[in-house]
Amino acid sequence: MFENKIKFIATDGNMKDIWPNPKPASRFIPDEYKKLKRFKDDNLHDPTVKTCVPFLDSLILGYIIPFDQDYLVDPIENDFSVTPANKNASSEFHDKEQLPKEWQKISGKKVGKFMNKWLIKTPPGYSCLFVQPMNRMEERFDIIPGVVDTDTYLNLINFPYFLKKRDEQFLFKRGEPMVQVIPFKREPWKMWSGFYYEKAHSKILNILNNEWMDRYKKYFWSKKSFK
Repeated sequence: MFENKIKFIATDGNMKDIWPNPKPASRFIPDEYKKLKRFKDDNLHDPTVKTCVPFLDSLILGYIIPFDQDYLVDPIENDFSVTPANKNASSEFHDKEQLPKEWQKISGKKVGKFMNKWLIKTPPGYSCLFVQPMNRMEERFDIIPGVVDTDTYLNLINFPYFLKKRDEQFLFKRGEPMVQVIPFKREPWKMWSGFYYEKAHSKILNILNNEWMDRYKKYFWSKKSFK
């Protein structure tokens, strides 16, 4: 069977064991989620998000590239600066004029850019979606999502972001989740919208209405595998 493989290639052989390596997103599940009970006070009438399989699927989808080192963020009036722990490393920005005017109210004078240290290679016909690490309630920054055809573009891909936390000095810590990488196959799609009676819908409702919990997981969910 053909095995899809995504490759994360360090750009410096001397650093491949020093930079925290990209890993499956399942290795970065937040502690607050792990500690959460499935039901509040063990009452089956009060399920928490721990019972929601779509929520969990988003947490473990694809891969996470972590921060390669500590970065110190200093607020400066309506602006900010970012200083890498390795003072020889670079930290870059986009000017606000590159953005739509409506976005500039959020961005301030500039948009940050996380400098990625890994080349990303996927099999022919596969691209990658780069997004904010999902369902992790990140209060400091928002990644600006993008899609890159990583089967042909073997070059460093950096990640622009909006800085949200501007009221005090803080650190992006080495090893923390930076960006979520979701490989997908490029293939054409065509849409339709309208009305017809869908028998399968009624069947699904009948299944859902006869069990109390884990119905989606038991009857409809398919396991996703990222290793």
